[in-house]
Amino acid sequence: MNAAAGVPVERFVELIREVTGNVVPRERHAFLVEVAARRARTAGFAGAADYLEALARGELDAEWESLIPLITIKESYFFRAPQQFEAIRTDVLPRLLRSRAASRHLRIWSAACARGEEPSTLAMQLAHEPALAGWDWSILATDLDEDAIAGARRGHYGERAVAQVPPALLARHFTRQGKLFAFDPELRSRIQYQTLNLAHPPYALPFHEYDLILLRNVLIYFSRPLQQAVVASVGEVLSRKGFLFLGASETLWQLQDALAAIDLGACFCYHHPRIFRPPVAAPQPPAKPAAPAASPRPPAPPAARPSRALAAPPPRPEPPAAEALPPPPSPPSLGPCAVHERLAAAARLLADNRIDDARRTIDEALAADPSEPSAHALEGFVNDLAGRTDEAIASYRAALYLDPALFQARLLLADSLLRLGRREMAEHQYREVLSSLSGGRERNLAALEDLPIPGRERALKRCRQALKRG
Repeated sequence: MNAAAGVPVERFVELIREVTGNVVPRERHAFLVEVAARRARTAGFAGAADYLEALARGELDAEWESLIPLITIKESYFFRAPQQFEAIRTDVLPRLLRSRAASRHLRIWSAACARGEEPSTLAMQLAHEPALAGWDWSILATDLDEDAIAGARRGHYGERAVAQVPPALLARHFTRQGKLFAFDPELRSRIQYQTLNLAHPPYALPFHEYDLILLRNVLIYFSRPLQQAVVASVGEVLSRKGFLFLGASETLWQLQDALAAIDLGACFCYHHPRIFRPPVAAPQPPAKPAAPAASPRPPAPPAARPSRALAAPPPRPEPPAAEALPPPPSPPSLGPCAVHERLAAAARLLADNRIDDARRTIDEALAADPSEPSAHALEGFVNDLAGRTDEAIASYRAALYLDPALFQARLLLADSLLRLGRREMAEHQYREVLSSLSGGRERNLAALEDLPIPGRERALKRCRQALKRG
């Protein structure tokens, strides 16, 4: 056991992993020491060691309500990743309507729902689907954080959370209450809120299967074995004709082979592959040669032909899809040097204010190597420039998950959290930056050298100023 400042930090790390599934890298241990010390004082313990011992014995179960928000990010907003909601409306929902036409019921699960923005977005979408009139549809919204679930049940949101809601929907489904917007209680009644820890499968769920599951921006915080266990458990409750969505920067590539990717144009999702296999047809005589102007391959019969949205390969490398779908091509053949050259080029484009060109270049680097932390950090910087602070936070967290020593990415994360008013979370990140820099464990983001990102000395000054103002 490695004790620091009287804190058995390794025990704290193990407790966090056991309870939440979150893996805390060694670079963050100094941050945990400070958290334990502050929470011990708040709880009235003489020292952090006594506090952690009581936590381990199960004497402070309610304490996790305060700890969990400190180690998880709950930032979200309505219609986050709108391309996914559009794909659900135009591609996925019509298929579910056909597959559930006999029973006329639809079950949806929003896992890790934060304060309810995601399931509430789905509820509005379903409420405005004419074909669902008279159907029995419901949404299960779960999250580990009891405080977040309580906020979801209340359904009160700030202006930032509802900024992307179309004006007509905002006027119809929200009531202005001072600085807050109260979500439609009738639609909230369609949503069942439940505290659930994804790190401890199998799950106690109201139904044995779900037609649509959103598991967005969750897996990146888990260890690989836990990712595999969570995906396997979620796959078990995904109906045979259901669909699974992950976060925009997440993938099941090289993680599992039970679910196959479906390209939906602007995004992709996952399904049980055998549902799209064409029916076995009776033997047919050889087809006559096609006319010269015709396509060299005869079209599939209508029942077996996939839609346009299912014909293209996923935008990022994925495992082989269903037999009825063409296998995805190999990812761009870029070696590590080429990926770094792409990122350096993207940084130069950003410095020249060519943001769209930079974003395309970053996407190419991420497609070639989604495990490159600098690519995620640069993606976060672009999202910051575009005012998409929540997406920037997700990208910075992805970079830090892959390399916790990138102090500049952590500094940018802290700045983003502070802009959203999450001062306590921001201060934790500032302290981690200071701890990393003082311990000599930091690494620079080479991809950001051409951008106005603080170096070591400026980062130290900014963190100290931010903590002093707090």
